[in-house]
Amino acid sequence: MDCVRAGEMLLLLWAMFFCGVESNRDDGCEECTLRRHPFLPVYQCMGCCFSRAFPTPYSSLRTMVQPKPITSQASCCVADTFYQVMIDNESVKNHTSCHCSTCKYHKY
Repeated sequence: MDCVRAGEMLLLLWAMFFCGVESNRDDGCEECTLRRHPFLPVYQCMGCCFSRAFPTPYSSLRTMVQPKPITSQASCCVADTFYQVMIDNESVKNHTSCHCSTCKYHKY
């Protein structure tokens, strides 16, 4: 029985070490800021935002097929404000400021 517990402890320590290494790795993703579009003369919000994790509400937990105690919510780099610009008879959004917020596809 003691060998099983020692094996579980080693597995837990290895997982904690691996997660620590992965979380400290720099993937080259810059923070959410306003940048000039590479092909168009407009500014766009570009960069990374990190997911938020929080405890799953009890009401949602009861309805899950496989209950999970932690829920994560992705956040994306989105425009605070923008205005329309015409480029070659096409309307393009020129962003003026950015922030991290819930991703559009998660709001539906």
